[in-house]
Order: sequence, then structure tokens, then C-alpha cells
Amino acid sequence: MENQFDLIVIGSGMGGLTVASIYSQFKKKKVLVLERHFKLGGFTHTFRREGKYEWDVGVHYLGNMQEGSHVRKLMDVVTGKKVTFNKMPHIFEKFVYPSFQFELPSTENEFQEKLKNLFPKESFGIEKYFKDIKEAAAWFGKYTVTKSAPKIVRDILDFINSFGKDPSAITTKEYLDKTFHDPKLKAILVSQWGDYGLPPAKSSFVIHALIAEHYLNGGYYPDGTAKKIAEAVKEIVEAHGGKLLINNKVTEIIVKNNQAIGVKVLEKKGGQEQEKEYLAPIIVSNAGAYTTYMQLIPKNIEIPFREELSSMQKSPTSVILFLGFEKDPREYGFYGENYWIYDYEDHDEAYENRNLILEGKPSMVYLSFPSLKDTKATAHTGELISIVDYEPFAKWKDKEWKNRGEDYMALKEKIAQGMINLVAKHFPKFPELISYRELSTPITNEEFTGHHHGSIYGLPCNVERFSKKWLGAKTPIQNLYLTGADALSPGIVGALGGGFSCLAHILGPVGLAKAIIS
Repeated sequence: MENQFDLIVIGSGMGGLTVASIYSQFKKKKVLVLERHFKLGGFTHTFRREGKYEWDVGVHYLGNMQEGSHVRKLMDVVTGKKVTFNKMPHIFEKFVYPSFQFELPSTENEFQEKLKNLFPKESFGIEKYFKDIKEAAAWFGKYTVTKSAPKIVRDILDFINSFGKDPSAITTKEYLDKTFHDPKLKAILVSQWGDYGLPPAKSSFVIHALIAEHYLNGGYYPDGTAKKIAEAVKEIVEAHGGKLLINNKVTEIIVKNNQAIGVKVLEKKGGQEQEKEYLAPIIVSNAGAYTTYMQLIPKNIEIPFREELSSMQKSPTSVILFLGFEKDPREYGFYGENYWIYDYEDHDEAYENRNLILEGKPSMVYLSFPSLKDTKATAHTGELISIVDYEPFAKWKDKEWKNRGEDYMALKEKIAQGMINLVAKHFPKFPELISYRELSTPITNEEFTGHHHGSIYGLPCNVERFSKKWLGAKTPIQNLYLTGADALSPGIVGALGGGFSCLAHILGPVGLAKAIIS
């Protein structure tokens, strides 16, 4: 009976942890979470170097985590209220462009007034914008309910929703061009596009609206880093007889008579790999839609939209430069706020030039200071992140981690130095802070997450994505569900929502409501 559980979760990212925690608490059943990495947490895990520097790999800040907010209540249910969140500085983001900067405050009214003062001729459009992003976020709420409802209810809701505005059907650029004239104002409003991975011309307006609305009350960071989330869920799952296993790579979802009944796994132990099988009446995949449908479900199992999924645009991925500091960044004027630093004022141009980073000329970088947001940090750290394509790194994908050759290391060095140089254009003393640096690439993402081409956001949030009725928590295989970003939307909070969307199908809407309330 050691290989039998009540529910199996593939992947221990935020979406998988959400399902594992709530199902364990509400059903009092044995849940098995299988993680291919040697650390739990997916993009909520951390790692250390030199015994003192610690970095979050995926959580850089969260919105709507104030006490009493809807998102905070859901996170508290998942973690058993074991995670606290620190409020970032009032000016929690700075947008840095070649000819100007903008400081983003933590209140909506102040943000709106700053924009009106800078762009008085655009006042009407600015007021409309804040109303529109809230309406779009509300539309997404209805979209989420529709996705989680039984088919007959879903059809009715789809019919009702078809009579209103659909903010997912236009691009962010189309919305901005229709509403505003000043290019600097347009640039400021979409400065956070890296949070969803696509520039204005390629992203659906609804995903921009979700992110923009999400941060109207500022940013928050988990005290003790995001690893506290996985630690809290591990305690909950194990208390109900479940297990969370690392170094267990799921290679196949076992399907019989169109019903998921278990998984095949390669377990790494002592340098050896051993094949195993685990069985459960419910299987939940946090591996992403592409990996689940194209790789984990056997090819002989019919998936009606496989070809369509295969031809969809792939998401961009990222490089992350992890920095260790011997000095306190506050001595250099950094106080824990984030920086979006662009070499172009046109975001679509910045995106088109994303691969210039391979030549040491990044078009943009995001700068974050984890240690200044975390009261438990033992040493000062920073992170630089930039968007890049997967393909230039593909030739090294099958080589051993940390042993991919001198040419790979030379490319990483050029990328890292280019990122530092872009920051130094605006903050000349920044390089003086750095005492340690290490770069991760798209193939690092792919190896440890299993996400296709190292995607950090799941399927791209373009107009096409939101037109796919088959994309969501429900799958064509009985008792198989998706959770995480592709079940709803990208990011930690999006993956959290994807977990609850998945649970709505497993427990039913009434059952899920009872689970949250209890």
C-alpha cells in the first residue's frame, strides 16, 4: 500500500501546493506531491551560496497581501497562517528610462494624481484607465468562475458574458493607443510588463489589467523568503499522512479507459535512478499544459487539441543574475524597492531586441533586493532578470548542470556583465556592491521545472490564449486536472488561483466553499 494515495500532485509549485494543502485539510486524505528538483517549492523555493547568500528563484514581490484582502485570506488558508508578509517601501517600484524616471507609490490615488500632474492633457484618459483595469479584473473574476463551473452552467455563463466587453480580445497596445496620446505615459503604464512576459503589442489587455490592478496597493514580500510557503504546506500534508518527495521526476501519467489512475516516476537516489509507480484516483498536474498534454500523457491517448497546442506561440523565458553584496545597498541609495530599467522607451522595441543580451546589450533588466525585503536575511543580495528566447541555449540542454563547457560559461559571463552595465548606466556605483554573482539560463529553468523551453509563465497571455476554451483545470481525461499558471493565470497569485480553480472541479463549488470557510 506504500504506493497508493488518495490524490497525487505532479510538481510542488504554488498551484500544486495549494491543491495538496486544501485537499489534505478538507478531505483528511493522503496526498502525494512529486517534485523533480532536489528542493520543494517550484518557483517558491530558495537556494544559498557561500553559506550566507540566499535568493528566491521566482517570488520577487506580491500584491494584495494586506490583512483582510481576498488573496491574503486564500494564502492564509493554504499555509495555515504560517507565512507573514512584509510591506515594501511606499515607493515600491521605480521605472527607469533613458530620458526620465517614474516612482510608483503604494496608493491608487497618489499614483493617479502623479500621472495627472505629469500629463494634464491626458487626465480624462487616466481616470478612464483606472476604471477600465478594475472592470477588466472583474471580468476576469467572472471568467474564472465560468472556467470552474459545471458544463451546463459554463455554457449559460459564456452566453451571458458574450453580451459584455471582452478585455481579453484586444491587445494592451490597442487599448493604450485608443486611450492615450503621450508615448511616455503609455510607457509608464506598462512598465511592469515583465511580470507577465509580453510587451503591449503581444499581450492581452486583461492580463495587463490584472497585474496593474494587483499592485495598486503596493508590494509585499514573504518574511523568511517564499520557502516558508512550501514549509507550511509540507507540515499540513504530512500531518494528514501524505508525503512530499523530491528527486522524483514524473515520466508518464498512467491512463486506462480514458481515466488517470497513477504516474510513472524516475527516482534519483545515491546517483542512481529507479523506476516507480504511484497510484491514486485523482491526478493533478502542476507541470503546465504543454508538458502535461505533449509529454506526460501517452501519445496513443487522444487529446483533441494536441496539434493546436503544439502550434501555439511559445512563452519567452528568462536569465537571472543572482548577486551577493558585502556592503549594505542602502548606503548606495537602494531601500528595497524594485527597479525596471529599460534601454528603450518603446516596450515593443525593447522586446524585439531582447536577444541582444546575448551580445552583452540587454534591452531591459529588472532589479530586486531580496535581503532588504526580508527581516530574516543573513546577508545582502540582489537579483537582475531579463527576458530572452530559449533557442540560443538549446545546444547545451543535454549537458550536465554546472558542467556545460567553456563556451557556455563565456556566454553567461557576457550576459551577466551586460546586465550589470545597464544598471551602471543609471547607478554608476552599483558594481561596487557586488562580491558574488551567478547566472541561471532558460535551460536551468527547464531542467529543474520541466516546463517546456524553460517557460516561467506557462502559455503566453496573448489574445489567443484566452480564446481557448479547452485551456483550464479540466482535462479530457477523467480524474486528471491541471493546476497552476495554465489553469488560470501566471505568477504566484495566478498559480494560487489556478489551484483553487482546480479544487472547484475536484471538490465541487460547494465543497470548495466549505473547505475555504472551515
